[in-house]
Amino acid sequence: MKKTLKEIPPEENPLETPAQVYLLFGDEFLVKERLGKLVESLLDPVLRDTNLVVFDGANLDQSKVSTHVFTPSLFGGNRVIVVDQTPLFMGRTDQRNILAKTLESWKSGDRKSALRTFGQLLGLTGVSEEDLKTGIDWIYEISGDSPAADEKENLLRMAQTYLEDGPVRHRGVDENLMEELICSSFPEGTALIFTAPGADKRKRLFKAVEKHGRVIECSVREQKYGAGMERSFFNSRVRETLDRARKEIDPQALEKMYARSGKEVRRLQSELDKLIGYVGDRTKITSADVDEIFADFHEAVFFDLINALRSRDLAKSFRSLHENLPNVSHPLQILGAIASDFRKLILARELLFTVFRPYWKPRMSYEAFLPALNTVRAQNPQLKGKGKFDILSMKDYPLYFLLRDSQKFPMEQLTGIMEAILHADIMMKSSRVGARSPASILEELILKICDPAPRHV
Repeated sequence: MKKTLKEIPPEENPLETPAQVYLLFGDEFLVKERLGKLVESLLDPVLRDTNLVVFDGANLDQSKVSTHVFTPSLFGGNRVIVVDQTPLFMGRTDQRNILAKTLESWKSGDRKSALRTFGQLLGLTGVSEEDLKTGIDWIYEISGDSPAADEKENLLRMAQTYLEDGPVRHRGVDENLMEELICSSFPEGTALIFTAPGADKRKRLFKAVEKHGRVIECSVREQKYGAGMERSFFNSRVRETLDRARKEIDPQALEKMYARSGKEVRRLQSELDKLIGYVGDRTKITSADVDEIFADFHEAVFFDLINALRSRDLAKSFRSLHENLPNVSHPLQILGAIASDFRKLILARELLFTVFRPYWKPRMSYEAFLPALNTVRAQNPQLKGKGKFDILSMKDYPLYFLLRDSQKFPMEQLTGIMEAILHADIMMKSSRVGARSPASILEELILKICDPAPRHV
């Protein structure tokens, strides 16, 4: 049997000294992962079905939570009560992130997730079911001053579905009573765990948990200005997963994996699981395995946007931009993808006027391109490096399209676009507009890219 919370010494608990109340907040995947480990450390597996109680935090019946906290276990052992993904600890600054997640789930057809996060929004903003029934003012309360037309339409449909099929909502939680509960003395062996998408450290409930229990932030450590995870965090995640699977990885393969990864730890874990399954009984993962199986997060997200920009299709570029914005952790990730592609276009343009000059023809077919490419590679082995911008080492088909698309932009315009990208980068990182409306900076950049007249910033 598991020891009681008071009996578990720190050295026997791989997480931390047990407390009676916890708050886990941040990245949902990491929160669930940490919650699983915490529950495993507190509960005997044979008592999990009887001594673990989970409440939907977006639709909370406060009286039931209190009843379960103060009801002794009928079967002995520790008891764990989880209030999952509650908006109770969140502030208004978290609102936009929850809205983006809600709309993303709704558009992808994941109605269950959409309705759950929609409930979080209602709890966070104080919008009632009656508000949903009696007008549309609640939309502005949830989305801000000027929601887009499709955003408004999706929210209206979501509200209708929520009223018809959503959970029966309980009365709003009284934060004063919840604070009293957190500050109470629980029966021995009882732990109350809150999980949340975000937390405002100024709120009284947050401070109450901090004083009487333990707050654990579960966040992805990110590059300061890049579009990926902080390197040591990435390495740690990968090596822990591979160690459990008894696999090793070549340094070159790990480097390539990092270059392909973004900030989504859930997706990283999914790709690692695929990779482990792919190598089977082999103990070592190679660079070739990564090439074959591990998806490039950046290309997958921005493929449509990059194609639209290369074609200078303003309407498609704007549409793709706004489809991508809810799916990235920060608009700088989109800017980085645009910058990377236009650097490659500049390099491709230079190759057309140097090593490809004797062979390249306007409107050249892919079949005619292949022998020319083989000749160029044989004549210029020094250009076949392994870096991100050694484009002669790209696979044949993507390189053909890169060279073809580079013809659409005079070098003067490519130079002007890179200057515009640098200007956008500075604006995003250091201006008030960048802090409040980074999307408008990206829209202005797209206008410049799709302008057929070459010009400098």
